[in-house]
Amino acid sequence: MKLKLIIISLILLISGCAKSKVDQNNDLGSGDKSNLPVSLDLLIEHAEYCETIYDSGGDQKDEVAFEVKQDNGITIIVIRGTANAENVQSDIDVRLVKDGRLSLYLHKGFRDASLGVMEIIDRDHTLEHTVHVTGHSLGGAIAQIIGMWLHKRSHNVQVFSYGSPKISNEILSGGQPSHWRVVRSSDPIPFTPPWPYAHTGLFIDSQTLDWGPDNDNGLISKTDGLTHAIATYVETLKLQKN
Repeated sequence: MKLKLIIISLILLISGCAKSKVDQNNDLGSGDKSNLPVSLDLLIEHAEYCETIYDSGGDQKDEVAFEVKQDNGITIIVIRGTANAENVQSDIDVRLVKDGRLSLYLHKGFRDASLGVMEIIDRDHTLEHTVHVTGHSLGGAIAQIIGMWLHKRSHNVQVFSYGSPKISNEILSGGQPSHWRVVRSSDPIPFTPPWPYAHTGLFIDSQTLDWGPDNDNGLISKTDGLTHAIATYVETLKLQKN
């Protein structure tokens, strides 16, 4: 019930029509399950990381919880989505502010939350050259921003986001990290915030595995907030293995 109220609040405050900006750095064309450009097992693995962190809460239960894992020469950063009132404040602060590290404008709430996470990572962790950053909802937005920061530092970055909102009205010059943007067509959160915000990354439909640069424009009125849960993403991705 608590999650349902949070989702409804977000929809009422920041709803709008979805628009996707074609990100040339992640434009691999389009296709379906037969030629998906990323492993389905990898998409499921990272979705399960996102599900698990909601249960564990990470080390930062009252703020933005995250975990840093090391796996065979890859650093995996997992960031939890909206789970408390402070997270909601990050979601709804939709002002665009200039980020000096990237020289582009970012959603202020998401950027501020990302700064807190990045400060702890820089202080407490040594990252491998290859980094996977993953998150659901708010966590997906933060994963994108941290992924861009690490990409600018010359890390080999892949971002895995699930039901993520939009973070900017611009595309990073000089190339963005690989971003696998997994979405359910009935999930309202990827429709937010409204214009001038725009998505980047390669869209992947979790229910069909259809993919491409610009496949999720539609009407928020045809969505259902209950489909935003990360457990639903995990379930629908696993169904695609059959």
